[in-house]
Amino acid sequence: MIRLDDKRCIVGFDDGYQLGKTANFIFDNGVHMLGSIEPTLKENSLFYDGDFFKVGEGRAAITDDKISDDTARLRTMAGIAMELRQEGFHKAKIVLAVGLPFSSFGRDKLKLIDYYSRQNVLDFSYEGEDYSVTIAKVIVCPQCYSAIASRLGNMKSDYLIVDIGSKTTDVVYVQNGFPVESKSITIEKAMVKWIKEIQRDMKVQTGKDIPEHEMMKVLLKEESNLPVVYTELIHGIMREKIHSLELELAERGYDMDYINIIYVGGGALMARDYAGKYRSHTAYDCDLCANAKGYEFLAGQMMGKKVG
Repeated sequence: MIRLDDKRCIVGFDDGYQLGKTANFIFDNGVHMLGSIEPTLKENSLFYDGDFFKVGEGRAAITDDKISDDTARLRTMAGIAMELRQEGFHKAKIVLAVGLPFSSFGRDKLKLIDYYSRQNVLDFSYEGEDYSVTIAKVIVCPQCYSAIASRLGNMKSDYLIVDIGSKTTDVVYVQNGFPVESKSITIEKAMVKWIKEIQRDMKVQTGKDIPEHEMMKVLLKEESNLPVVYTELIHGIMREKIHSLELELAERGYDMDYINIIYVGGGALMARDYAGKYRSHTAYDCDLCANAKGYEFLAGQMMGKKVG
């Protein structure tokens, strides 16, 4: 969160297809409506417009867009509440900074602004605490680019910024500190699709259905009860996925052997651990909150706030 001189606050929210992220918090993107039934536990509970919800339990299904229902708004409210609670606020006027994939930014920007502006006064309870929020302004930023926006001034040569998301991979080409839109693309390869493909391959090779959360434990190299032979298979298939992505980047004209590459966000963890070779010109920024922080940085610049 960034506080402005006029007492408004900038809150960045990255509404991913797997995780919701603010500058300081990360939570699952699942939203479950409970209706009038008050939940047993306050954790992840949200009360809004007469209904109770659980926000942050499990992963929501991937959809064509995020603005056809209220689920994105509910996730955003949970993220705002987390940021406000950390600062000791329960009432605030905010500048909401959100993002869109680089390739669809121009097409969908106004739709996203309209989505959040239609219901800009939000009175709700989150985990038993009441909040009153007015969204005074909505600023939409391009994903991937936002993750490295604060560093653009130091990028004096050619860079390829790669953001492996849940639904798509955004690729932004930066030349002398400026993004080159004609060389920036979105690729339909990403984590959720890969995990489903790995589950399918594991079913074929082992006859077992491996749950997504167990798959993620293995991929993130966390403790798992799966047999070693299973974990080795999962690691091997993910190496193939990262290799396939880099081959596609090379086929699209990006020379992976010499261009400076920065993998950003959650996908940077996978690229770092499964690329299979060391390249001195490749960096991995594994901060899952990088885009949300970037949204706040860019919004701060637009609002005339010097952001370090």
